[in-house]
Amino acid sequence: MVYDHPILGPGVSAVNKMLVVLALVGMLDLAGAAMAQPVSLPSAAASDPLALGWMQGFPPPADRLIRGTDADAFSFPKLRWSACHVRQLMPTVAVGRGDEAVRELPLALDAALGGLRFIPQGGGAPMSLDEAFDATYGDGLLVLHHGRIVYERYAGCLGRDGLHATMSITKSLTGLLGEMLIVEGVLDEGALVGDLIPELRNSGFGDASVRQVLDMSTALDFSEDYSNPKADIWAYARAGSALPAAGGKAPIGYLAYLQGVKKKGEHGEAFAYRTVNSDVLGWLIARSTGKPVNEVLAERIWSRLGAEREAFYTVDSLGTPYAGGGFNATLRDLGRLGQLLLDGGQLDGRQLIPPEAVARLTLGGDRGQFARAGLQLPGWSYAAMWWHTHDAHRAYTARGVHGQTIWIDPQADMVIVRLASHPQAANAANDAISLAVWRAVADHLLAHDPAPLLGREWVVEDIAGGGVIDNSRTSLHFSADGRLSGSASCNRFIGRYEARDGTLHIDGQLGSTMMMCPEALMNQERRLLDLLPRLDRYRIDDTGALVLGTPDGDAVKARR
Repeated sequence: MVYDHPILGPGVSAVNKMLVVLALVGMLDLAGAAMAQPVSLPSAAASDPLALGWMQGFPPPADRLIRGTDADAFSFPKLRWSACHVRQLMPTVAVGRGDEAVRELPLALDAALGGLRFIPQGGGAPMSLDEAFDATYGDGLLVLHHGRIVYERYAGCLGRDGLHATMSITKSLTGLLGEMLIVEGVLDEGALVGDLIPELRNSGFGDASVRQVLDMSTALDFSEDYSNPKADIWAYARAGSALPAAGGKAPIGYLAYLQGVKKKGEHGEAFAYRTVNSDVLGWLIARSTGKPVNEVLAERIWSRLGAEREAFYTVDSLGTPYAGGGFNATLRDLGRLGQLLLDGGQLDGRQLIPPEAVARLTLGGDRGQFARAGLQLPGWSYAAMWWHTHDAHRAYTARGVHGQTIWIDPQADMVIVRLASHPQAANAANDAISLAVWRAVADHLLAHDPAPLLGREWVVEDIAGGGVIDNSRTSLHFSADGRLSGSASCNRFIGRYEARDGTLHIDGQLGSTMMMCPEALMNQERRLLDLLPRLDRYRIDDTGALVLGTPDGDAVKARR
């Protein structure tokens, strides 16, 4: 059937309309209140896809089917099933997990977390973490503390092995890859887009720098006002459809559409969230590496992460991965990614992500530029396609519509991942609950930490009252399996330890590399290695520093 649609335009088939809707998934982060929303919504329990019977039976009843030809396949309440079954609805391309063994996440469940109570932002009745999960239509929630699972819950369409749409978390993955290529010298952040991609030279992106695309400070004549039937976002979605309308003059594919986007204003003056920036960055990544973004992500990160499952991207009719919102993965694998960033890009002694790239994510962007966007996130910024809170915990986050979140809190050494199918797309619908509960969980973990030594590396700032040599890297890392490792000054060392309730025992049989260094560094190294086996106690002082002591009063002081 072909018909005229008030937003999607004339002559739109039911199949094409559905695929346009799917192409929009992941673009809607700033849709906000301008989009009409139902006044009253069924609860998470009432809209559970199992309770509603979606796609159950062989075949399912006609009124319980969700098909690739349905225009409402991603509308609530069908969304609560389709968010976990994207591969059954549209074409995709894989992100391989490689041949490495799965890197297990240790379990250290905190029985108190589910009942942890907090007050949503703006006031209201106290609620628990479990209640917040239901109120935000959670499909999966994972909390990692010191790299261990302290809370994990699944509901609705999602099980532990299930793949879920991440929506605009995809943008943050694209941004991460962009930062890695900049550090490696493959991309020049100051280069103009039109010089790197000649097809975009006459577009609005032509005289924008790679950095301006990464930080979304481009000035473009492109509207993402979803309440306006003539907004550019709808034409972009039609171009990204997996089955574009035949015989028309409209661009086919994401890359063809990007060439027609025009400039409006001056680049670099203000933050403006536009999905097209992410797909331009995806094109820059592909053009500079000679590989599509799904292969770059697989080779650089996913195949080395110890992931449980292959991930995937949705693609347009030309097979171009949707770098702005098409990524799908399991809850735990997203947790592994968040933990990798929290650990400075290191995994089991390997530097998978350059530390300079991780630093760029953690520093945030220009808060003045962000404020001019008028979003209700005071004090925040946006850089490298990540959102930055600039709060006391230095938390930063990847966010996607309908409640998708990776929340990284360095102060609490915590990663939270939520996958959800909230009926309202814009995160403003759940931020009052979500932002409050993430901080409440962090505060709880900090106040009730049974293993404060675990987590990120401790950087030594004093050895037995003698300080440390400027710019020398001396560090300690305590692993959950009892391994102690670090840098003694110029050599790496490894050993075993036991710690409990403030007491510490480090095995005297420490192993180290045998590099020769300047005499001053070698002396500092010997002081540390001689002192470590004598340490028998630890505490965290009022400034957050780790103080390791000996019976005779010598101490090592370190800080994260």
